[in-house]
Amino acid sequence: MQRAIRVIGLCLIIGFLVALLVFNANKPVDYTPWEMAMTKGDKETATHHFIMYTDVFCPYCDKFSNALRAHAEEFKTDYLENKHIFFELRVTDVNYTYGHSNNSRPGGEGAYCAAAQNNFWGYYDALLERLYEEYHSKGIGVSKDSEHIPDLPEEYWTEVAEKGGLDVEAFKACMDSDEMLTKLDKNTERAQRNMPSGVPYFVFDRYTTSGFLGEWDAAGFDWEQAKLLLDAGLASK
Repeated sequence: MQRAIRVIGLCLIIGFLVALLVFNANKPVDYTPWEMAMTKGDKETATHHFIMYTDVFCPYCDKFSNALRAHAEEFKTDYLENKHIFFELRVTDVNYTYGHSNNSRPGGEGAYCAAAQNNFWGYYDALLERLYEEYHSKGIGVSKDSEHIPDLPEEYWTEVAEKGGLDVEAFKACMDSDEMLTKLDKNTERAQRNMPSGVPYFVFDRYTTSGFLGEWDAAGFDWEQAKLLLDAGLASK
């Protein structure tokens, strides 16, 4: 009798876990943009929504974004306009949360301070360019086994903001107030509930995937790999 009860209990537990997996697999994606300043494309006319969950100190997230930056006109014309894609970045500091990088927290906070000025892309592009030139192109901070990027000083973020064309005084005031940390924490928690793995994590119509392939070198960025993800998403709808 006791064995039968244990078997029934085990079956109930397995059934519950299977139901939970099915529920999570079919859980609808919230396509309401987290920050309009962190998007590209026309939301009103778009028929596709491409979401990238990221951390500004996730190296392979940066590789994907660098590929789009290096082919900005092609991405805009062929994908955002011709294929009616609305592209959204959802910035987190999961690498700080997981203990991978202390820089993720001020870097993410800076992203939201830049978004408050409606100039997220100026900040983001300036940051990725500097990270590539100073660290990634030299093999620093490109994987968990590589030399780590050192903890960056406060003035680093101000310099990035200035290069990105932000109002530096307003940016400094925002960073000093820590007012965006609450939003960063909230969105990191939301992302962790939605992602089955770490960043980069992509949601594009019915297509989802994580990670980004490619080798670090000074020759260029991984546009062909990025197009594979974009085209896989387009084919899923």
